[in-house]
Amino acid sequence: MVSLGVDVGGTGCKCVAFSESGVQLAAAYAEYPVAAGTDRLPPQLLTRCVFDVIRQCAAQVEGVAVITVSSFGESFVPLDENGEALTDILLYYGDGRNEAFEALVETVGAERIAQIARVRPDPSYSLAKMLLTKQADKFLFVAGFLAWKLCGVMASDEALACRSMLYDVQHRCWSEELIKAAGLRQEQLPKVLPAGTALGSLLPEAAAMLGLPETVKVVLGTHDQIVGALGAGVQQPGDAVDVCGTCECLTPMFRDVPDAAFTAHNFACVPYFDGFVTYAYNVSAGSVVRWYRDAFGVGYGKMDETCPQHPTDLLILPFLQGMGGTPDVVPDAVGTIVGLTTKTRLPDIYRAVLEGITYELRYNIELLTASGVQIRQIYAAGGGARSAPWMQIKADILNCPVTPVAAEETGALGSAVLGFAAVTGEDAFSIARRFARYGRPVEPNAEHAAIYEEKYETYKALRRMYRKGKH
Repeated sequence: MVSLGVDVGGTGCKCVAFSESGVQLAAAYAEYPVAAGTDRLPPQLLTRCVFDVIRQCAAQVEGVAVITVSSFGESFVPLDENGEALTDILLYYGDGRNEAFEALVETVGAERIAQIARVRPDPSYSLAKMLLTKQADKFLFVAGFLAWKLCGVMASDEALACRSMLYDVQHRCWSEELIKAAGLRQEQLPKVLPAGTALGSLLPEAAAMLGLPETVKVVLGTHDQIVGALGAGVQQPGDAVDVCGTCECLTPMFRDVPDAAFTAHNFACVPYFDGFVTYAYNVSAGSVVRWYRDAFGVGYGKMDETCPQHPTDLLILPFLQGMGGTPDVVPDAVGTIVGLTTKTRLPDIYRAVLEGITYELRYNIELLTASGVQIRQIYAAGGGARSAPWMQIKADILNCPVTPVAAEETGALGSAVLGFAAVTGEDAFSIARRFARYGRPVEPNAEHAAIYEEKYETYKALRRMYRKGKH
């Protein structure tokens, strides 16, 4: 039996086939043919690309039994009464600011919204964009839209519902108060079901397009960060996965809904099986490493090869794309390098970039800890986990072991796990444990950890000055 895990991102989508023992059998990827930096994606184009990667991947294996699609959040497809898309998808990084949303926040109150939705009001969430298409008959989040295209059932899981800013996290349902205040109707929103629910079988036309039998099951996926955590091994309070790609996102699991201070720091509270997770993220992470590569013409391999072995004398605020994510959102923030001398060389700057990104990660962990979210086990995934210098820097600055995840496609793997759980009845955590593959944990260097302890305090002081506008 084969499970197809589909991971839908903002620039492309992939489908990966896994066996019942967790072995990756095949994969296919497609980048959306749109201009770089565009914040809108035609639903028909998305559907075609996703169906293409599923067909290509399925053609390489035998015995496909189930397909599970997971995706990025904060985005949706507005449909008319005939199921036709009314507009393009405004992607998660698209500008959702509008007067109606500002008026809603003013009327309901930011604190009240945060109390219900457990997120700080922000136009990046789906609600702000829904106010621009209030006439829609139905709003389907991206993973749910694709599942509907595959099997004809409209639904959403909780994690993607949470990214709308309309979901009552404490009571685990749509918020009638927020829906009414927004001038929407609950019938416009999809039914919320647990991630991993078997929705049905492939529609005849979908099966024909994919070259698969109509008996293949379609399972409800979830937010890409959720399946990433599942695929990495996050299973109990204290576990966290640090995924570092273009952005860096730490997803820790905890048991209870945190206090108001937690939300004030821009941390969301998202249901995760029998607990919750949050997303501590920095948009200026892997993108800054890429800036270094492009600006100085140094390849990734050479960057790691020439990276100094010891902490640098430099200190970098890595906000080349602004402060975005948690705990602060300052879109016009810029990067800062402190400590340059005539002795500074390019490899020093590279290491300082990695250090600065990791200081910001530690800052987020410090605030999470203050809100009662303890982190005891960190798994590392994404491109950053393939960099030996960066892994050591993380262990040193965080002063704790960091365990690399061997699987490269944790999101697709987590989706495949949900698929297997749905068709076999086995617990998803049990399957994920059986599939788990890890590299050797990277232990902190005590000498370096002591140096970074002092430098981290300087980083925080510099950050505070910058945050207050004294830069």
